[in-house]
Amino acid sequence: MKLLTDGPENDPLLGFCMAVISRYAEKWPPTEQVLADEFVDWFGAKSFMTPTAMRELCLAKGISLSFVPLPPGLHGVNCSFQDKKEIVISEDELVPFAHVHTLFHEFREMLECVFAELGHATLCPTVSLEAKAEEFAIASRMATATRELPAYMEMVANIEKNWQRYLGYAFLAVLEFAYLFSCAFLPQFEDVISEARRQRYVRT
Repeated sequence: MKLLTDGPENDPLLGFCMAVISRYAEKWPPTEQVLADEFVDWFGAKSFMTPTAMRELCLAKGISLSFVPLPPGLHGVNCSFQDKKEIVISEDELVPFAHVHTLFHEFREMLECVFAELGHATLCPTVSLEAKAEEFAIASRMATATRELPAYMEMVANIEKNWQRYLGYAFLAVLEFAYLFSCAFLPQFEDVISEARRQRYVRT
């Protein structure tokens, strides 16, 4: 099995999965939230990432990332061949943060393949990997926000004028709520927009 003979020093994704197994073997499988927390720390993900930043992070983990036109309804795909790993994401971002969400989704599918080859699959045959990948993507985006919030809070706390500081806290609260709302409902937003585009295409 090539994956196992490559060694974690040549395969960062394999190394990550082995580290997760070693930490949670006694309570296997870990929840999607736990897995997302581990992944965000390892990957170095941010809430706001440009395509260039996403490519650089993926490349550092031995994975090629590209943005290309994909058929309607297909947001991303991933593949592995020998020592090559690649994620392809639709260049058409229907809603803000969709690219980041799709990246996390595709990573979860790749992680499951590695866990399975290591004999530590996290899902039973009756559980949908697609559904779990969506849950993982949402949890990962929320984890990035949770990690970044203290830094933003400190920035607001350093504002000298009281009214400006209070306004800053209010703005931060609204922004955080909007972001978390988008995390939870982004897939639904994409479905609505995709259906609207399909209906418009049918009518024209």
